[in-house]
Amino acid sequence: MNLKFLSAPILAVLAASSPLFAQNEGAPATPRPTPPPTRVVTPTPTPKLSESLSKNLENISKTEEISRERREQAYAKLLEGQRYIWAMSRQRGQSNSSTVRLAKQALQKAVELNPNLAEGYTALAELTLTTPPSDMNEAISLASLAVKIDKNNFGGQRILSRLYTIKSGLNDGNLDAANTQKAISAWKEIARLDPRNAEAWAFLSEFYKRTNKTEERITALKNWQSSATPLETRFYRTVLGSQENLSPEGASVKLGEALYDAGRIQESIEILNQSVSDDPENQQTVELLGKALEKADPATAATAVQTLQQAIYANPDNISLVMLLAKVQSRSGNSTEATKFINETITKLAEKDKAAAANLQVSLGDMYSESNRPDEAAAAYQKALTIAGIDQNNLATDNEREFTIAVFEKIVRAYKSANRFNEAKSAIDKSRTILGEEDSFSDRQIIALYRENGKRQEALQALKAARLRFPDDYGFLRQEATVLGELGKVDEGVAIIRSLIGKKQSGVLSPMYDDFTNYLFISMLYSDAKRGKEAVEAANQALEIAGSEDRKQFAKLTLATAQQNSGDFKGAETTLRGILAESPNNPIAQNNLGYFLAERNEKLDEALRLIQQALRADPDNPSYLDSLGWVYFKQGKLDLAEEYLKKALKFDATSATIHEHLGDVYQKQGKLELAKTSWQKALTLASDSEQINGIKAKLNKKTAK
Repeated sequence: MNLKFLSAPILAVLAASSPLFAQNEGAPATPRPTPPPTRVVTPTPTPKLSESLSKNLENISKTEEISRERREQAYAKLLEGQRYIWAMSRQRGQSNSSTVRLAKQALQKAVELNPNLAEGYTALAELTLTTPPSDMNEAISLASLAVKIDKNNFGGQRILSRLYTIKSGLNDGNLDAANTQKAISAWKEIARLDPRNAEAWAFLSEFYKRTNKTEERITALKNWQSSATPLETRFYRTVLGSQENLSPEGASVKLGEALYDAGRIQESIEILNQSVSDDPENQQTVELLGKALEKADPATAATAVQTLQQAIYANPDNISLVMLLAKVQSRSGNSTEATKFINETITKLAEKDKAAAANLQVSLGDMYSESNRPDEAAAAYQKALTIAGIDQNNLATDNEREFTIAVFEKIVRAYKSANRFNEAKSAIDKSRTILGEEDSFSDRQIIALYRENGKRQEALQALKAARLRFPDDYGFLRQEATVLGELGKVDEGVAIIRSLIGKKQSGVLSPMYDDFTNYLFISMLYSDAKRGKEAVEAANQALEIAGSEDRKQFAKLTLATAQQNSGDFKGAETTLRGILAESPNNPIAQNNLGYFLAERNEKLDEALRLIQQALRADPDNPSYLDSLGWVYFKQGKLDLAEEYLKKALKFDATSATIHEHLGDVYQKQGKLELAKTSWQKALTLASDSEQINGIKAKLNKKTAK
């Protein structure tokens, strides 16, 4: 990693003990005579200080003893250099330049007098980092000399651990294998020298997490948990995020998560229970405990009841805690008690905070919905509107509109999840009454309902009506083109988009009149229709007019999809790897490359890593969740595959691919009826003839059994 890519905060925390920012020194350039035209003069590069010091160290015989006089002189020079370093921390401006030079000269003289003086190399490494121009590789070389002489040199080991951490790419999630191993080795040395060093155990736990070393991660977290909180935490927070901390409490939450990931649910609940008791306002901890309790047996879940009751007593308005306790009670067979508890809490809240009471009522509806009780869920959601004072006989006010939309989305989703088409449609009609004709929410919902149920002609008619009322809504226009493609009329869909090309309107900033955006969409329409040649052509047209680097990347992403769908797998991979070489953290490229590799059953470990990185950037993206579920399926991790594919469907129930993938998982698990249901749903949503034939073959094969 080149230092020019390091942010100022990272450099600052590396210099925490010596905040030096001296001016770059240098002598005036001396004019050189012009060389004869027949000669080419190649200047000899100045050797690095670390190189000359390393050679000096090699020249000292292992049996040669440094005299006491020289050792004393060397130590005096070390102290002199350290005094200059201390002075630099108190100086500003140009005066630093000479002080830096004097400090460097004193330290260099110290290690020349005594090449075995490890502290001298450490001080030089720190000076190299903290004074411009910083040179990370030179600092590593100097610190390496220090630990070569004395493995117990803490300062040298700390410099190496931090610099290798930066070079590993841990802060951006794109790990470099070689530097990751060097960072792990260096942090292990820190932990050996200081067994209660929270920073060392915290970084080790993170590296182990990213490299899938479960037991090592858990051990590191336990050691961190028993360590004292350090005073200096800037480097850790700069690398992993400003919200992170090195406290034992932070370690406990991460330990609970690690135990959950390892399938050690009971241990996870024990740790998270205590964390919730200590800090009931920490939403992340509450959510983690909720996840763990979902996988726990009733007896284990019951152990959390007392902790939650105490936390709610101290925080009666914490809706997340109230709902978590209700879910635990319900799972323990006390569903009546759970419902009673929530309703009592809602009644109390309504007296002082109607908004909080309405939100808790929505959460009750969520609980019913998750239990596949759509009628009770819908009734609870409807009651939430009543508590909030939203009258179905009057139009919602601007302040009520956001809550109204959120609640109706849940009502419609509850009915859709139960395949109750008529009830879902009725709820959408009610939403139109409250929101009015000028709000497009109801139109979007009815169009989605038709599409999810394979009613594409009805969806098309609804889209045409919506476009008449909302002519400037580019989303409706694109949806119409998409539905036409799903009906096998891709040329008609393309014609709608192509008619906009070249019709830019002065002063109008809209994707509707953006040729680049329209070419990309045309490429996607052709890709979905498996017309690869035309998809590639449209993507290349977008690339030609892209202009900015960001747009060029979008065009290349679209091109890669077109190449993949046309059968040019090698070309698609090359295009995506080219994007990642330029922009390593591009989540779309990470996901697409990971999915393409999984589809070909190649490099599954790399595919998993890429998709996980994409999800860190966008955790609720249904395409990324589907990709993760699919790579787990390819790895034979069926429970994880099912978990993530179900989550993907929560965000996109219209995807034939996600339904088909989930059916494949169920089939492998031996859940044949569930597989059949998922494949049949996929069949109603699929528009591509190849996919349709593939799903039919799976259904016929299952039926034959």
